[in-house]
Amino acid sequence: MCRKFCCPPWAKVLCVVLLGQMLTGCAVANRDNTILLNKLDEKVRPQKTWERVALAPVMIPAATGALVVDGFIIHPARVVPKAANDVYELYWEPREETLFRRSLLFVPRVVLTPPTFVGAWHLRATYDIDD
Repeated sequence: MCRKFCCPPWAKVLCVVLLGQMLTGCAVANRDNTILLNKLDEKVRPQKTWERVALAPVMIPAATGALVVDGFIIHPARVVPKAANDVYELYWEPREETLFRRSLLFVPRVVLTPPTFVGAWHLRATYDIDD
C-alpha cells in the first residue's frame, strides 16, 4: 500500500535540495529586511554573561516574534511598491507603439496585471531580490 503513495527517492532528494535553495535566498536572512529584529538587537545589548543568561528566557521568544512579524508582515508590506513598479515597467511604461498595438494589447495587459503583481510581490517578499 505504501508503494502507491510514497515518493520515489529522487523526489525526496529534490525536495531537500529545493528547500535548501529557498532558505539560502530567504528575504529575512538579509539584515536589511528585518527592521524590527534589528531595533530589538540595537536596544537590548547585555554586556555581561550573567545578563545574557538572565535575559535569555525573555529575549528568545521576543526575537522569534520579531522575526516572524518582520518576515510575514513588515517585509511583505515594504515590497508592495517595488512589485507595483515591476508590473508598471513590464506592462504600462510608455513605449513607442502604434495606437493599434496599444489598443490590441490593452485587454491582455489589464487581465495579466493582477496575477503578475501577485507573483512579483510573492517573489520579492519571499526571496532577497536586489533592484
